[in-house]
Amino acid sequence: MSGMYEVITPNIDVSRIKGVGPKMAEKLQSIGIYKADDVIFHLPSSYVNQSVVNLNDAEHNDNVTVEGTVKTEPSIAFFRGGKSRLTCFMDVDGIYVKVTFFNQPYLKEKLINGEFARVFGKFNKNKLEINGQRLIFDTDGGYQVRYSLNQQMHAKTFRKFVEAVFENCRFNKDLPEHLKQKYRLMNIREALWHIHFPLNDKVLHEARRTIKFYELYEFQLSLMEKRKQERVYNDHYIIDYDVERLKSFISTLPFELTGDQKRSVNEICRDFKQKISMHRLLQGDVGSGKTIVAGICTYAVKTIGEQTAVMVPTEVLANQHYESFTDTFKDELSVEKLTGTTSRREKAAILERLRNGDIDLLIGTHALIEDDVVFNKLSLIITDEQHRFGVNQRSKLSRKAYRKNVLYMTATPIPRTLSITTFGDMDVSIIREMPKGRKPVETYWRRFDETDKVLEMVKKEVDSGRSAYIVAPLIEESETLDLKNVQEIYHIFAEYFGEETVELIHGKMKPNEKVFGMSRFESLEKKVLVSTTVIEVGVNVPNATFMVIFNAERFGLSTLHQLRGRVGRSDLQSYCVLVSDAHTENAKLRMEIMTSTTDGFELSERDLEMRGPGDYFGVRQSGLPQFKVADITEDYRMLEAAREEAVNVLESSGGKE
Repeated sequence: MSGMYEVITPNIDVSRIKGVGPKMAEKLQSIGIYKADDVIFHLPSSYVNQSVVNLNDAEHNDNVTVEGTVKTEPSIAFFRGGKSRLTCFMDVDGIYVKVTFFNQPYLKEKLINGEFARVFGKFNKNKLEINGQRLIFDTDGGYQVRYSLNQQMHAKTFRKFVEAVFENCRFNKDLPEHLKQKYRLMNIREALWHIHFPLNDKVLHEARRTIKFYELYEFQLSLMEKRKQERVYNDHYIIDYDVERLKSFISTLPFELTGDQKRSVNEICRDFKQKISMHRLLQGDVGSGKTIVAGICTYAVKTIGEQTAVMVPTEVLANQHYESFTDTFKDELSVEKLTGTTSRREKAAILERLRNGDIDLLIGTHALIEDDVVFNKLSLIITDEQHRFGVNQRSKLSRKAYRKNVLYMTATPIPRTLSITTFGDMDVSIIREMPKGRKPVETYWRRFDETDKVLEMVKKEVDSGRSAYIVAPLIEESETLDLKNVQEIYHIFAEYFGEETVELIHGKMKPNEKVFGMSRFESLEKKVLVSTTVIEVGVNVPNATFMVIFNAERFGLSTLHQLRGRVGRSDLQSYCVLVSDAHTENAKLRMEIMTSTTDGFELSERDLEMRGPGDYFGVRQSGLPQFKVADITEDYRMLEAAREEAVNVLESSGGKE
């Protein structure tokens, strides 16, 4: 076959493919096809199954493809406006069928009395008629194959280039034999051929299954390779902490750890004893106790006289962590905080103690990556809500480390499939259990015309000495509209409760104004806080038992859950009211889901199903792979199998000891 044209390699320029001239090469390049490989991996966008059916098995009004013998000379009737009707009779499976084509008079020359024909159209079983849509002359297994070609060429033309590449290309992609046998997969070349030129539904399904696995496996291999490059074996990485001191410390805590907390601590501490840098993600729903886990691990590092840094995206969250660590660990850990508002004198004192090794744990915002922040021996870096930091910011802090061990924490429950694809190069620990005594937040959905009832519900809680959050939506990410909206809501509540009871926070405020407003709410000076989503992460007011979210349909499930997580942070019963008229089916479904469960991981899976992986984090994640055939939400079991096989490759090639 290859004697007809030069044998080409997969990465050869598209202009050297048989039949592709300079102009056609430009057209192909305009749709992202530059190499021979790109041609065969430019897969069909859809198929129309035109497989021949037995007319005896067809139902009334089915679209069918039939074949048989033309029994009469076609006749044409013309009407006003140039419209026409072509009619003939055919013998199809022993049934005498009338076939009609509207406005296709040129088919008269193709339908020859006494000869074979194949017709696609709608079958009227009662009248034994087929309203023909097209004659079929050239199909593969009865499929009309369609491509996304941006109107640069016909599908038929592109298929010739695909054929030319298959005929002349020296193929260099395949899966290992043991995986093909284990999962009953085709050769990659064979699978691609059947996707472009399908024989039947079964073969097409198997071909697509093969390419799905190939894509997921190759992606996981690339993550494993990245993981291997980032993790270098060296005895220096071992944190040989004092196990007995750590156990004694844990026994002094005023509460018992949940099973998930214990397991997460064990996983992290096991990492510490390995001669490889830790790279772990700690996922935990809001209020699940990630801070306790982080504190215990910080204490483990302290037992060998070394330091921990916690980097957070906002000053509010830095304050929250600082208070949480100091309250929980008292004098057991030396904790300091460094943010953009830390005074010069205070900062100088902190930096000196940090260099001397007198600080066990430094919590801060981006201020931690400044050049003058020098640690004595930084051996554990904890990054909270790491997706809010750029790669450069994270790596700049890592370069300060004496032993590079990184723990990423997130309060955003991430669906397992996204965890494998976006954080696939990390080990993952998950905290699903909530601490004892926590009661699920009761969630209700109310319409806007029930706002008076909502105000009464809030008043009942406030009169009982409790606090409430009132959240206004961020509309099209416009601070102007946001400000106008939040102020309108503030006036409603200020008029109802009095200005002395209601605090206002919004995105236009300066950082110190936000901190001041938040402090008045935290100290219970103000019992009602009207705010935008600035309170989504990092605010901890155990006295707050009520939340109202206006225009709740404007938020994704994960954001609503994060907001709801600001209440229910004590043993008091808490409530969340979603105010929305929810005009669309999608919005109604979200309200129903939110009122039916408080499990953040279940919600994250539903959110992924509804929004798709690209928009899960609210903005398109550049790190998410774009697969040709695979779908990480539908093919999650295959994704997990592909990951397992990729991990096996890593281990067998020396990725673990």
